[in-house]
Amino acid sequence: MAAISSTAPSIANSLAQLISGSFGGLLAPADSTSAALASQDDASPASFVTLSEQAKAAAAARAEAEQAAADQLQAFVEAHRVNQGGDGSQTSNADSLQNLLGASTPSTGAQPTGGTKVEAIVAQIKLEVGSDQPPPFQTFTPTKSLSNSVTIDGYTLNLSTNASTQYYGVEVSGNGVQAYNKHFGSSAGVGGTDAVPPGVSVGTETVGNNQAIEAITISRNVATASSASVSTSQGSASASEVDAQSSSITFLVNYATGQISVQESAVSVSALAIQTSAPGSTLSTFA
Repeated sequence: MAAISSTAPSIANSLAQLISGSFGGLLAPADSTSAALASQDDASPASFVTLSEQAKAAAAARAEAEQAAADQLQAFVEAHRVNQGGDGSQTSNADSLQNLLGASTPSTGAQPTGGTKVEAIVAQIKLEVGSDQPPPFQTFTPTKSLSNSVTIDGYTLNLSTNASTQYYGVEVSGNGVQAYNKHFGSSAGVGGTDAVPPGVSVGTETVGNNQAIEAITISRNVATASSASVSTSQGSASASEVDAQSSSITFLVNYATGQISVQESAVSVSALAIQTSAPGSTLSTFA
């Protein structure tokens, strides 16, 4: 005798199992009435579930959203991470991401899902962003005692380190400048200027996030003006001149080795104005 099941599985549970793949190939489309019919030779009822059009649309929308997120992340990497290949060709880190997007899983041969693609691209982006970060700050404590000095353009810089007291520092003097930058171990220090002429400034900074390498820069900006005039019975003449000079000298020191290097730069600008006048006329000239 044929038996008819009047109770179908929960639609929510069926959808969850369908999305997770647990139904495999057991589900088959049915008509709009969703009847469950048992075999006449089998006393156990067999249930069939109809997946509504709304559920199908929701599953398709989720797959499209995951794919769109993966495509957007890939486009971001392609636009921002372009490098020069070892053979001179232009390559990008998106190439490796493309491999992730197109590679199949060796064990099953199945393509990665949208979620897997997104996770792989995010991990790759984090790796590449981390590679762009500056190196971590390197502290320094002298392990040997050193001393060195250099004189250039009237400035003298003295460098010294002391392994027993953990002191290292520099002193700069000359052309009216008295400045220093002293360290006591890796966490204490003091710097400043005792004397600087007008228009002169002294600055120090750590180079390359390495406490053992330091740059001391002396900048000088000076402007001068002068004028002269002469007058006779035949007329008069006057001249005005302005000179501006900007220069800098940088001492780069390495406390670990005692090495000192120097770099200089200078720019100057001059302007001259001449004015002459005679009875009934005036002439001005600028140079």
